[in-house]
Amino acid sequence: MTLNGKTKPRRRKHATRAGSAGSPKPTSHSRTSSHSSQTGNVDSEAEESETEPRSKRIAQAIANVDLTELKKLARTGAGLQTIRNRRRAWPLLLNFRSLTESLWEEGRENEDEDEEAAHPDESQVALDVVRTSLPKSTEYRKDEAATKKRQEQLGTVVCSVLRKYRWLGYYQGFHELALTFLCVFGSERPATEAAKMVALFFVRDAMSSNLDNVLVQLRLLYVVLRVVSPEVHALLSELDVPPFFAISWVLTWFAHDIDSFDDICRIYDFLIVSPPLQVVYMAAALIKRNEAAVLGCDRDFAIVHTTLSQLPRTVDGSGGNQWRHIIADSYCLERDYPATKLQHMGTCHLPKLSVVNSFEATWRRLDPAQPRPFVGLVPILNGCHPLVSEPEPAAGARAADGSNRRTGANRMAKVIDLTNTAQKARDLALQHRWPLLIATVASATMAMYAWMLVQQFQMPP
Repeated sequence: MTLNGKTKPRRRKHATRAGSAGSPKPTSHSRTSSHSSQTGNVDSEAEESETEPRSKRIAQAIANVDLTELKKLARTGAGLQTIRNRRRAWPLLLNFRSLTESLWEEGRENEDEDEEAAHPDESQVALDVVRTSLPKSTEYRKDEAATKKRQEQLGTVVCSVLRKYRWLGYYQGFHELALTFLCVFGSERPATEAAKMVALFFVRDAMSSNLDNVLVQLRLLYVVLRVVSPEVHALLSELDVPPFFAISWVLTWFAHDIDSFDDICRIYDFLIVSPPLQVVYMAAALIKRNEAAVLGCDRDFAIVHTTLSQLPRTVDGSGGNQWRHIIADSYCLERDYPATKLQHMGTCHLPKLSVVNSFEATWRRLDPAQPRPFVGLVPILNGCHPLVSEPEPAAGARAADGSNRRTGANRMAKVIDLTNTAQKARDLALQHRWPLLIATVASATMAMYAWMLVQQFQMPP
C-alpha cells in the first residue's frame, strides 16, 4: 500500500515533467511562425494562438506608444478588434500631430480669410454627401435624424481638408474614406485629422487634377497578376478587360464595395500601417483567392468585368476570416514585389513626387515632437499640386518669383530618386544573396542619402 502510494505520485510527477518537457513545442512553433512572418509568410492563426490575449496586447501597445507592436497587431489576425481601440490607436498610427498648423505655403497672405473661402469642388462634395448613408453596423442606427447629422458632419470633414490644402482636388469616393473615420471617431475634429493625413500621404495621387497616376497604379495591378495568377492575367489580356473594375477598390479602400463595417475597419487597420500601393496588392490577392470563380465564368467581356467588380461583396458575404487571409497574402506580395521593383517589372513608372515613390522619403520624416509644414516634405509649386507639371513662366517672372520653389521641387525629386535607388540596390543585394559586404554598403548608402534628405531642405525662405 505504502509502496503503491509512493509510486502513484511519482507517476503523476513524471507525467508533469513530461508535460513540461513537451511545453517548448508551442514556443518553437511561435518562433517558427515569427521567423516565417519576417520572410513574408504571415501566419495569423499562429498569432491568435499566443497565450496573451490580443486585447491586452493592444491596450499595452497603446499605453506604451509601442508603434512597432501596434503595427504588427494591425497587420495580423483580427486587427485592432474594436472601435474603442481604433479611436486610441489610429491617431498614433496616422501621426496626427506631425504636421504643423502654421503656414503651409510660402508667401500666403490673409490665411484666415482664404481658409474660410469655399473650395471649387465643394458643390460636388455636397451632391455626394446627400447620397451617402451610414454603414451597416449594429452601432449606428439607421434613422433619418442620425443619417442627416452624419451627412452634415461628413460635409464639414471633407470641406475642412479641401480648404486647408486648397491645391488638393476632390474625387468621388474620398467622402467614403472620410465617412469611415467619422464613424469610428464619432466627431468631426479627429475624423478631419485622419482624412487629412490619408489625403496627403496615401491617396494624394487621386487628388490631382486628373487620375492619370491612379490609372498607372491600376496597370501595376496587372503586373502583379501576371506573376501570381498567370491564367487570370491571360484571360484579361485576351478579352482586353481594362482594370477599371478595381478603381473603386483603390479610391475608397474597398469601403464602397463592402457592406460589413467591421470588415471595412479591419481593412483600414491594415492599410494605414502600409505603403500607399498596398491596396493594389490587396486587389491582386483578392483576385488570386477567387481565380476559380473568374476562370469559371463565360469568356465574355461584360461577364468577366461584372464578376471581378463583385468580388468584394462575394467575400463580404462569406465571413470576415477571408479578409484576414487576403490581408496576409497582400502583405507577402508587397514584401516580394515592392513598388520600385514592380514599376520596373511593368515598365510603367509613376512620377518621382508620386505618393507611391515619395512615401518612404516623407512619412519617415514625420515627428510629432517636431511638427513641420507639408510644404517642407513635398514642395508646392505656386499653389499647384506637386504632381502637376507647371507651365514654363516668362523669363522675368521666373527670375522675380518661382525660381526658389522650382529649385526646391527639383531638389526634392533628386533626393527621392537617390533614396529609391539606394533602396533598390539594397533589395537586389538581399534578393540575389550577394556577399554581406555589398548589402552593408547598400544600406550605408541609403543611410547617407537619408542624411542628405535632411540637409538638402534646410533652404532659406
